Amino acid sequence: MVDTAAVQQALANLATRLATPVDFINIHRANKDEAKRNPQYRSMRYGSFLHAYGPFEMFFNELIGAHGGPRQGTPATMDRIRERIAQHLQIPNVTRQWQARVRTQSLPGRGGRWLWTTIQTRQLGDYLRDAKAVRNRLAHGDDPHTAPNTSGTPYDRKDGRTSITLMWVEGFVQATQDLATITALELINDTTLIPDWPVPPRTGVSANPPPPPYALTR
Repeated sequence: MVDTAAVQQALANLATRLATPVDFINIHRANKDEAKRNPQYRSMRYGSFLHAYGPFEMFFNELIGAHGGPRQGTPATMDRIRERIAQHLQIPNVTRQWQARVRTQSLPGRGGRWLWTTIQTRQLGDYLRDAKAVRNRLAHGDDPHTAPNTSGTPYDRKDGRTSITLMWVEGFVQATQDLATITALELINDTTLIPDWPVPPRTGVSANPPPPPYALTR
């Protein structure tokens, strides 16, 4: 039986922890002109990403740990989360309704804009594996530009390598919120109290993400 209080607590913890990466984005956005001149600001994308990825992974480990499973060691990939939740919470295929709003690299004809889109199924699985690869490289002192771009969402550099940008990280923060919400709805249905998720100030292109995908689970 799913522990409703444990699910709600994991959601609340995630919302609290995501305030830090959102702060990074806020600071960068509030100092746009300085960020363009000062290369030190480029590091903020990595700091904000790591501060988003850790809580996202922890959300699922908290859920699994609260139901008799390991409290760490479950990577934030679709396959492993689906397997562990089926094993310890007896909810099969919890990822079946997963969709997430993300920001994708600028393509020809977009005028350099990182647009919002909603991804699911195979592309979403690739997206999470790409994110895990970037996280692993950063955590172990490797070059994050060598991470794969199977999902096609990070930036493809002219030198053939990959780069995440602050816009991509903003999309990742949104994706974590969408996936956590959908997961909670799958686990405890209409009793779910969705947190007041932190989001950075949004103007221009960033102000118009698609509608939330989690109404589809109800």
